[in-house]
Amino acid sequence: MKVLVTGHKGYIGTHVYRDLKDLGHEVVGIDLKEGKDIMHCLPNESFDYVFHLAAMPSVQFSVEKPTYTMRQNVLITSKILEWAKDYGVKRIIFSSSAAAVDCVSPYGLHKRMSEMECKLYSELYGLDTVCLRYFNVYSEDQPYGGSYSTAISSWMQMARQDTPMRIDGDGEQTRDFVHVSDVVNANIFCMQSSVKFGGEVMDVGSGRSVSINSIKDFLYKRGYRNWKYSPTRIGDARHSIADLRNISRIGWEPEVQIIEGLNKCFK
Repeated sequence: MKVLVTGHKGYIGTHVYRDLKDLGHEVVGIDLKEGKDIMHCLPNESFDYVFHLAAMPSVQFSVEKPTYTMRQNVLITSKILEWAKDYGVKRIIFSSSAAAVDCVSPYGLHKRMSEMECKLYSELYGLDTVCLRYFNVYSEDQPYGGSYSTAISSWMQMARQDTPMRIDGDGEQTRDFVHVSDVVNANIFCMQSSVKFGGEVMDVGSGRSVSINSIKDFLYKRGYRNWKYSPTRIGDARHSIADLRNISRIGWEPEVQIIEGLNKCFK
């Protein structure tokens, strides 16, 4: 298959791009990190499938720069959809976010808007699309400080530097942490599926929600004893958990549970 991956130099995009290559597909990547702006660099050729991962995936950045984030997350998605329609793409797998559930930040709102446009393109033009709402993606190789930086990647960095492990808020907020390998598997599963998605939105997570404090307790028992609490960040959701019923219906299930993932991250 001939596949286009936008954002292929990002955290999740790197994994998707690599696994598609390993499976023997012909894969082309576009990424702003290589100076390629999707608004001006889409290829004049057809592809079978498109994984649209390019975005500014930071809630905090969207609060600070909502207009710029809208361009990168909404207008570029619109550009991709129109291009895919014109070039006969079979399916777009769109990377959405759990932030789109409640829309308490510009980032969440922008993802919701793109989900709606994906649905519209399926209904109006017959372009098959599926929107995957990622919850809190993490892994042992997750870079610290990037757009996808999570509490877990922050704690790994603090452990390496032997500095206090910081918790934003009271720690009672809950998150559905999903390992990046499961996210990649969900993407490729949706590409390979014979299901006609028609713009359907599907949560991608572990299906379990754990509090930040419960992870702190787990790590405390592993010897990480130095913790501090900081003010709650603006735009952060209080609780989140993936509803896996839609994606389970087509046969996908997560494989990496949180304890296994934490053991990989904090060996």
